[in-house]
Amino acid sequence: MTRPTRQTWPTRIQRKAAFRAAATMHEVTMANAARRLGVSYNHLTLVLNGDRKGSSALKSRIADFLGCTALEVFEQDR
Repeated sequence: MTRPTRQTWPTRIQRKAAFRAAATMHEVTMANAARRLGVSYNHLTLVLNGDRKGSSALKSRIADFLGCTALEVFEQDR
């Protein structure tokens, strides 16, 4: 029997969807969540989409919001 492979998540789409779901669970909008993280909504979406690098501090705050580590959330951007 083969060992199941670890699913690498998230893709850019999954990352944004996970953040949107977390925002819903926190009962805030994406824009309000971005403000809580100290960035604009536009910058947040650029970082989640991988179009902007984002600081390690911001990535850590995003990961905390999602309840994961920054390495798990941004693994594909390395």
